[in-house]
Amino acid sequence: MTAILRSHRLSELVSARLARVVDDEVAGIVLGPRLRDLCAALGIPPADWMQLLHWADRRGDSRELEAFGTYIDVLVADRCRRPGDDLISDLVAFEVDGGGLTADDIRTIVVELVSSRTV
Repeated sequence: MTAILRSHRLSELVSARLARVVDDEVAGIVLGPRLRDLCAALGIPPADWMQLLHWADRRGDSRELEAFGTYIDVLVADRCRRPGDDLISDLVAFEVDGGGLTADDIRTIVVELVSSRTV
């Protein structure tokens, strides 16, 4: 998994999604521009952005981490059925060594992206 997280292709994919401009100044003030842009890139509904901030701030709490992981699992399942124009859909379609990422891989990647303070 560490190799996937450090993958140049994955880094390019994330960077391309984050390069899109999000025009929501209030969310940028409340969440910070990085988390706001990441939420938008992941395709997380704006109504859930504050919950994501909550999980990011409490990432050391195993119950909060499990709740966040469950939320990501639901997003992944939804994108498997109905792909969208977002990073979660990109990760569902992403291939490594001829195979796709598992739901656990995607969960780990998303949690790492949200939990880290830099991309």
